[in-house]
Amino acid sequence: MPDALNGLQQSLIRGAGNLFARSGKGNERLCVVNYHRILEHKDPLLESEPDVATFRWQMATLAKCFNVLPLHEAIALLGTGRMPPRAVCITFDDGYRSVHDLALPILKEYKLPATVFVTTGYIGGGSMWNDRIIEAVQNLPAGQLDLSELGLGAYSLASLGDRKQTVGKLTEASKYLPPKARLELIKRLDALVGEDIDNGLMLTPQMVINLDRAGIEIGAHTISHPILTSLDDDSSRVEIAGGKKDLEAIIGKPVRLFAYPNGKVGKDFDQRHTRMAEEAGFTAAFTTSVGAVTSTHDRFQLPRSRPWDKTPFLFALRLLRWLAWDERYDHAHDQYHTHDHTSTRPALAPQDGHAGREPHGKQPVMNNRVLLTAFHFPPQAASSGIQRTLSFSRHLGTNGWEPMVLSASPRAYSVQNPSQLASVPQQLVVRRAFALDTKRHIGIKGRYPEALALPDRWISWWFAAVPTGLSLIRKYKPQVLWSTFPIATSHLIALALHRMTGLPWVADFRDPMLQSSYPVSRPQRKIYAWIERETIMRCSAAVFTTHSARDSYRERFPMLAPEKFHVIENGYDEDGFGDQEPVPTKPGTRITLIHSGVLYQTGRDPSPFLQAIAALKAGGKVSADTLRVVLRAPGEIDEVQGMVDKCGVTDIVAVEPPVPYRAALSEMLAADALVVFQGTPFNTQIPAKIYEYFRARKPILGLVDTSGETCRVLRAAGFDSVASMDSCEAILPVLERFLDEVRSERAYVATEELIASSSRTHRASQLAAVLNQAVGNGV
Repeated sequence: MPDALNGLQQSLIRGAGNLFARSGKGNERLCVVNYHRILEHKDPLLESEPDVATFRWQMATLAKCFNVLPLHEAIALLGTGRMPPRAVCITFDDGYRSVHDLALPILKEYKLPATVFVTTGYIGGGSMWNDRIIEAVQNLPAGQLDLSELGLGAYSLASLGDRKQTVGKLTEASKYLPPKARLELIKRLDALVGEDIDNGLMLTPQMVINLDRAGIEIGAHTISHPILTSLDDDSSRVEIAGGKKDLEAIIGKPVRLFAYPNGKVGKDFDQRHTRMAEEAGFTAAFTTSVGAVTSTHDRFQLPRSRPWDKTPFLFALRLLRWLAWDERYDHAHDQYHTHDHTSTRPALAPQDGHAGREPHGKQPVMNNRVLLTAFHFPPQAASSGIQRTLSFSRHLGTNGWEPMVLSASPRAYSVQNPSQLASVPQQLVVRRAFALDTKRHIGIKGRYPEALALPDRWISWWFAAVPTGLSLIRKYKPQVLWSTFPIATSHLIALALHRMTGLPWVADFRDPMLQSSYPVSRPQRKIYAWIERETIMRCSAAVFTTHSARDSYRERFPMLAPEKFHVIENGYDEDGFGDQEPVPTKPGTRITLIHSGVLYQTGRDPSPFLQAIAALKAGGKVSADTLRVVLRAPGEIDEVQGMVDKCGVTDIVAVEPPVPYRAALSEMLAADALVVFQGTPFNTQIPAKIYEYFRARKPILGLVDTSGETCRVLRAAGFDSVASMDSCEAILPVLERFLDEVRSERAYVATEELIASSSRTHRASQLAAVLNQAVGNGV
């Protein structure tokens, strides 16, 4: 991904943030991001610190997609109803000179305010103890660093990876050493390096003044950056109040804001220190807890966190997550908040007793819930793909999982079949988010700018589905997310929900997203590739409908465990068939051959099949009296009818519109035989109708790529009437033989064992096992 958001991504981020605000979930929340040093170039020992290039695209993202406010002004706005949507503040800790030399010019370029919390003991000279650890580990020769005499053990410096681990372990251990013991460590490291390191990392007094005059707010961060809980109360007061006085003497104005060193609530500071901060005259103080500031927070324990994402889009999504809702932070806040029951200070705004919280009272029962995100769901009627999600929603309950569905508004469907709604369980929670079809609703005579249809024509669904999904998650507390292709926006929605909530995510790819001939458009292919990779890398499990599709992803992502990739084939739903039985073929009557489902010019082109029928007709081997072919619900009916007309077989072949699902199954049961089209572009796919064909107990003619997955499944099941879909010459003899076998009742049908293993009930039990694995319940 480039180091900048494109116009579509910017619109997505701004639109989602505005929707959160209008829905009441983001208009009283403030996201505070936190930095320390800015590096001229990347440093492998300082991976958490951005270099100039990274900081630049982060600031560009904030300037283009968010409302960046001065920190003290933003705090004052909370609870007033006047906080703008997408509100963000920028802060820096410790007082590094890189804020002055490297960050300030970029902040000025984008006209962004910021606050710098300065540790005054290092102004004008010296290095903080953690920086001296890093400098020592960088400069020491390869070998072993033995600190056993200090009670800190020995550390390897043999490789870069070893040095990274050593820095991390020594820094974490040193945070909680008594000041005297930590000083002994620094002296020991200085002695080993051979010099007392002072590399001018920190701000000078004049730099502090320059920042203040440039509009950067100066906040206090103690004198020496101690862990306050390691000090006695008198020493803590000196650190908190003394740093404030030092800074006020430099800039000549009041210092209003304070940040706790290290900032872990209850561990690095407690209620004693929040009182000290208030007594010292600060108006607010900040922790390092993850999440957004709300009007219900104690103003002396306000959260903020470092952004660490590698791309602008994911960086922006993380901020949206904090602005929208972060359940894990809410729980942590409830558990670890250092309540001071003796304090009389107010929260940030008057409260009504439950501001920013879910109302108390009866809540939905929480037990193994899964949120299913799917575009294809009743009343959509143009794709058999609805049956996969619908059947999971019907059968997961018997396998210990309560599903709920996030789908699209019916207006997004070009073809609807309201009768399908009768198949949706009455107790199922279904939320349909606003969505438009770019082609039908925005296009002019079917033409539209491609940018409005990336990754697909239903990208508008994302804007409403993300806040709707967050609302469902907040109310029903599902344990896991599930999303399904072939609408790429579905995975994009789940990606956002996963990033915003941290919930495990099972991605149902069904088939490969990227194929040799699809997507054709370069921009669409590029964004498909990004969505595919982000989904594969971030989901807990990836599910496919064929073994070849699964194996292709294992090969493409060898760095991931093979166990991450699963196969759950499509199937048939027994309830759809009810008590209907197959109608036997009557000797001497006209044979009816049916294909039920969408056809395409690429991959499911019926033209060679129609040409073969025309050839049999011309040879007197079939006629309207002996053969009837029905192409049911082919999608573009006029286009397919044109193919039929062109081949001169309108008396034999009927192109018919969609019918209710049960009616389509009844039609299969009444047919004499069934046909499936699946060409080369879909070699790693198996059409869902195959399993319904099995259950119908009818002969099957497979017009396929003979090297593809569909052909493999048909032959493995015992069906040998298969031919290359693209060749009239290959189809002709197979079709003639197949019709003879059907007419004489010698054609093969599926075995009872195959039918039983192909049921949707069985597939739901397989998905339940994957969900259990994703949330750590075992399989």
